[in-house]
Amino acid sequence: MNGYFFDMDGTLYNNKFHEVSKKTFEMLNELQVQGHYVALCTSRCQRELKNLPSCMRNFQFDCMISDGGALILGKDREIIEMNCIPKETMKRIDLFCKEHHLEYRYSTLNGNYFGTPYSKFAHNIYFHLYLNSPVFKPYEDDDVLNVLLLCEGEEKEQVKALIQGLGYVECPDCFEIRACGIDKATAVKKIMDAYAFETTYCFGDGANDLDMLKEADVGVAMGNACDALKKVSDVVIGN
Repeated sequence: MNGYFFDMDGTLYNNKFHEVSKKTFEMLNELQVQGHYVALCTSRCQRELKNLPSCMRNFQFDCMISDGGALILGKDREIIEMNCIPKETMKRIDLFCKEHHLEYRYSTLNGNYFGTPYSKFAHNIYFHLYLNSPVFKPYEDDDVLNVLLLCEGEEKEQVKALIQGLGYVECPDCFEIRACGIDKATAVKKIMDAYAFETTYCFGDGANDLDMLKEADVGVAMGNACDALKKVSDVVIGN
């Protein structure tokens, strides 16, 4: 049995047009028919998966890794592992964002929220990508899996100092933040260790897929992937 781990946006799903290729799902079903292990590995939280096309929502992945690796769910959506950002750290992030008038979003097991008042611009970005948007709910000792902190320019260095020791990916206009030592690769490795696949394949397109592709026996970058991912991949396929 081989293990196949797929990123969502830009890999299985075209979120520019909110489309899923029919051929993609024929392939996923065929892999399972052949007895292989098919897993989703996304930075989306569970709430951000709710408005996907029905074929994607209803597909029975053998495992669902979400929140950038912080949450691992089994085929029956039982929790295999859940890694939260320490609450004292979350309080510091929350206070920093309030003091610097920065927008941030945080995800929990069943929720997705803006921790600070959000702009129409932030709402529109989220809705464009996910066809839903977080609601505003001030942080109150929630168990947080993943944070997206929106910032640019000089404040980025301050944010780096704030989140030192945590797992994060830096993007041009934001940071995706998780608990220390947690990312897509660590989640994939946990499943690899449990199943001892003959060969593990990981598919992705973004910077947050880098370590996951390195962890795989065969790292597959999409044709639309960032250059950094293509450099570490074993294979580059179509868009």
